[in-house]
Amino acid sequence: MSYTPDAPNIYQGKQIIINSDRLTFNAKDDSILLFSKEAIGFSTNGSFNFDTSDDINSKFVVNSPNIYLGLKDGDLPTEPVILGHRLQEWMVGSDLTEGLIDVLDDILDMIEGEISYIAPPQGPTTPNALNIPVINNRRKKLDRLKKQFKENLSTQVKTV
Repeated sequence: MSYTPDAPNIYQGKQIIINSDRLTFNAKDDSILLFSKEAIGFSTNGSFNFDTSDDINSKFVVNSPNIYLGLKDGDLPTEPVILGHRLQEWMVGSDLTEGLIDVLDDILDMIEGEISYIAPPQGPTTPNALNIPVINNRRKKLDRLKKQFKENLSTQVKTV
């Protein structure tokens, strides 16, 4: 991590330490706001929970250019998370686009019905030259999907 605050017993500046068996902060009418120039650190030997009401409009928002979930051997993760809706469209397509499954289905249809072979009276059977445009069309579709796949990866959220 880029900045790690000094522990309270090491810090040399002015600080307030509140130490008790239990602390409760409650804002009856508005909000609790925490601000810091460098970092806000939370640490517990148990669980850390965020709860909102059951109201459908309740939200838990994390807003940052980079969001990391977990540490691996003390390092920040680098594995991007998958964007579910984009991956779904890439795999199964939409009303306007073909997905991977559509292209593979087309390839099977092509193999089954569109590819023709020339069987000479003697010698090996060879593919018909008319197959080349059909096969190249399928290759272009697969290449397009291959290039689009990276769009399914989050550039913002990384995980272990």
